[in-house]
Amino acid sequence: MKKEILICIFVIGHVLSSQAQSDLDMLAGRVTQQLSHHAPEMIYLQTSKDTYETGEDLWFKAYQLDAQTLQFSNLSRTLYLELRGENDTLVWQEKYPIEKGVAEGQVYIDRELPPGDYFMEAFTPQSFRADSTRFTSLRKIRVVDNISGHTYSLDTVAMAGIEPKGETSSFVILPEGGNLVRGFPARLAFKATDGKGKPVEVSGMLYEDDHPLQPVSTIHAGMGTVEFTPRSDKDYRMELTNGKSYPLPHIHDEGISLRLSEQTGEYLQFTVFQSPGLSPQPFYLLGQQRGIVCSIARGMLRDSIPVKMPLGDFPGQGIAQFTLFTRDMKPVCERLVYLFPERKLNISLATPKDIYYTREKTEVVIKVTDKEGKPVQAHLGLSVFDEAYSNPADPVNILTHYHLSTQLKGRIFNPAYYFDEENEDRIEALDLLMLTQGWRRYVWDAETFTPCGEIFLPDGVPGRQTFKSERKSRDVSGGEQLVQVFGAEGDAQFVWTDSAGYFNVEPEILRDLRGGYIYLKPMLGKEFTPKVETEGFFHLVDSLRKIKARNYPLAANRPQPNGKQEDRMPVMSSDSIIMLDEFTVIGTRGRVYRDKFMGRLDSLAQVNLNPAWVCDHQGSYPFLNDYLPGYTHHPMGCPCSHYDGKRSAPVHGKTYEIIKYEPREDGYWHVKDIKVIEYRGPYYTDEELLEMNNIFREKGYYGKREFYQPDEFDILSSIPDSRNTLLWEPNVVTDENGEATVSFYCSDINNKFKMYVEGAGGNGLLGTGKKDFRVMRNVKVSSE
Repeated sequence: MKKEILICIFVIGHVLSSQAQSDLDMLAGRVTQQLSHHAPEMIYLQTSKDTYETGEDLWFKAYQLDAQTLQFSNLSRTLYLELRGENDTLVWQEKYPIEKGVAEGQVYIDRELPPGDYFMEAFTPQSFRADSTRFTSLRKIRVVDNISGHTYSLDTVAMAGIEPKGETSSFVILPEGGNLVRGFPARLAFKATDGKGKPVEVSGMLYEDDHPLQPVSTIHAGMGTVEFTPRSDKDYRMELTNGKSYPLPHIHDEGISLRLSEQTGEYLQFTVFQSPGLSPQPFYLLGQQRGIVCSIARGMLRDSIPVKMPLGDFPGQGIAQFTLFTRDMKPVCERLVYLFPERKLNISLATPKDIYYTREKTEVVIKVTDKEGKPVQAHLGLSVFDEAYSNPADPVNILTHYHLSTQLKGRIFNPAYYFDEENEDRIEALDLLMLTQGWRRYVWDAETFTPCGEIFLPDGVPGRQTFKSERKSRDVSGGEQLVQVFGAEGDAQFVWTDSAGYFNVEPEILRDLRGGYIYLKPMLGKEFTPKVETEGFFHLVDSLRKIKARNYPLAANRPQPNGKQEDRMPVMSSDSIIMLDEFTVIGTRGRVYRDKFMGRLDSLAQVNLNPAWVCDHQGSYPFLNDYLPGYTHHPMGCPCSHYDGKRSAPVHGKTYEIIKYEPREDGYWHVKDIKVIEYRGPYYTDEELLEMNNIFREKGYYGKREFYQPDEFDILSSIPDSRNTLLWEPNVVTDENGEATVSFYCSDINNKFKMYVEGAGGNGLLGTGKKDFRVMRNVKVSSE
């Protein structure tokens, strides 16, 4: 259930009149109406690790959360997923089912894929709409040929908040609340970036006319603040040590400004200023979080007035937007404030020990609590993988995605910094981010609103059946008809068309027939020449996404210890044979893989349309007849031409004898040629097979695969175990005590491994957890 909108009304300086109450109701109603017309869901992608070698499987989990409450959403039931290169080359494009707000699946990283960075992009009917200005449901992954030759870039410094040195190409100055008014104390925030959008450390001086007023310098990630009171008839500028000078934004001679004076866990105190020359007027200060209107204060503004906004009705951690409206309901000032950073899932991971031998079994106990230490039932994704496959430069997790990337405009530099409790200045740094990148997702006007863009992605597969009547040449409908729907395994269900021929293959059917494609066959006779028309919709996604910006955070690369990766010992078997990373056996004449349904159509085509046949007579191999012109064991005119035995269909890839006879002058027949061949039947394309059977194909849900984990018998095998991902468990659910236990086996890789878990609770709380452990080779010492 979506949370009810809570409006708390505070009266400042006088009793609330009926007109004032009406004004508040009107403002709240208009704002609520506008905020309710944004995409109601947001998607986050978690992957089994950060870096993949070509030829591996990428495992993922998609969290579908309500955009306001951050609880699991059931609105959309189909996930559209693409994998694209940085040059926008399409690599993967499939659909997956969403159940209870969660989708999970696998993506194959092709062996021929060039190394580099790739983007996974997720879309659902309720998260990506026609009017979306950008898309944020992204995850960057790194692809390498071989992990042993992979190193991280050291061109930027560690993630400790120290900005890289560089040339300043952008320097912006942003007044708190939006306006500078002469005579009012002001807080100026500023931000310096290079040509790639990454922060630059700068310093300089604030000048009043030509007199130095006070020094300025960045505090975190190219951001800083300075406080001063602009005076009448004075000009102000910031001059940096690199010699560049930047004038301040326009300073108004009179107007209204807003300033955050105090922030506690219980309330925020703002000060509202108005120039003395302006007449007293009513004002409204509205606070909302993720589209939920939480509080409104009303007062009469004369000169300046403090406004205390209680925080009890704000739903939880995240950005809150406070907007100041004048008497005519026009927004004039705004301030973003980050609330309740402590309200999250505290996730701990515990193992019996920190060092294990290869192939040893272990378990991890996961415990989830809230900020009071009370247990929380949560839905988590857990991965255990070789540290070599981590990417410390990737700054994204479930907290950064839902609390920052989806709420702020532009690309955020290293958002993970703000959620690392080891960074003592992270709260101050968060407020700098609010001041400098404080653009809200919810842009609205109290008078009008723009309806949300249309939903263009379906959850099922819509289509239409048409046919030609015997009397009419045009396409017609004619009452409800049946369409048979096959899955990749050949199992089938039926859907009804309406009187106009329209139908929809619902997600429940797609889930039951899950396996890649679905195949649609009209049940009308061939004399009606029925046709089925469907639309894949991925092309609509592509047409829209090409004109929208990717909003993925900027990375701050962390150097590896000693500037290089730790060397890994090769994987060895018990008899000291070094195991290669992988080997591939490739057939040179193999056919293209087909699922079972297409394979059955191909087999039927071979039987029905192929003249070749096998007789019962045996030479060194079975005799194949009528495969090549003139080659048959029963030629016409020959005494052996009459054959009443069984005629079998040849088997693709099987060895046969073919024989050619010719008559002699004496009337006898002799063998002119005999050879042994491997049967290669005629090849029909998928399109030819479908057309031959009047069947139509569309993408269904991609097939489900299970992540491999050895059991107690597999682990005793003498075959070397080179698993670099020991565990991928996307569906860990903690019990009423907030606990879950998962066990797994180590592989033959001796290295440091990382456990990483993240997820969401039913109460809208999000969290992450991690732990490292070591795997060592179990060396047996001889008694001699």
